[in-house]
Amino acid sequence: MQQVTERTFQITQCVTCDGPLPTLVVGGAGATREWECRNCGATYLASLSPSSPAHLRDSIKLSHYFPERRETATTLREIDLEHELRRHPRRPMMMSIPVVLLDDDLFPVGQEFTVISRNLSASGIAIVHSIPLEGKLAVLIELPVIGHVQLLLDIVRCTQVGDLFEMGGAFFERR
Repeated sequence: MQQVTERTFQITQCVTCDGPLPTLVVGGAGATREWECRNCGATYLASLSPSSPAHLRDSIKLSHYFPERRETATTLREIDLEHELRRHPRRPMMMSIPVVLLDDDLFPVGQEFTVISRNLSASGIAIVHSIPLEGKLAVLIELPVIGHVQLLLDIVRCTQVGDLFEMGGAFFERR
């Protein structure tokens, strides 16, 4: 019986414009994301190597935090969220939502995992998880009428409630 092995390869320069890129790994077990060359717009479905030179991060941008769900996710204008949820009131909304931790440059760190949402407003969301989270997250939520929406979240508070942790996060835009 023939054994099949998965191949991986590294990309360190753009295949279209030959510009330098941080090391992208295609194949393997890493967290795959969709990346775009800032110079020419070429896209790559790969994971970012942890040993990748930090000074090259400006040469790529992240196209989507949740590539396996990219067909259903949409962008959301602030006016859509205001229309759907009003400005400040919280709306109870309990559902499982996928999240991924982000580093200081808003690059994903590790695999996505699931948290439970507790409530939602136009400016933020409360989530519950078994471990405390801090920093910035990308979240994918489903809103009535609008559908799946990818949002960036900054954890601003964390409180232990029994064996779980409730965190509050404020939405922000990537600059």
